[in-house]
Amino acid sequence: MTERSHKESIVVREWGSDSFHRRVIELEARGYVTREGTYRIVPETNPETGEIIHLHTIEMFRPQADA
Repeated sequence: MTERSHKESIVVREWGSDSFHRRVIELEARGYVTREGTYRIVPETNPETGEIIHLHTIEMFRPQADA
């Protein structure tokens, strides 16, 4: 999942680390860079199974759009 703000930044949120890293690499290839200090991993518990899953989040932007 991704969200766009008015400054052309994108917030990448994925439950799986593999899909998260694939998406980040994909965006980096398109010219996006990560915004320092925005990487987060938040543990969540699935109420049905008790399994702990992690939400990976990072904000990315295009340098020329942030200037």
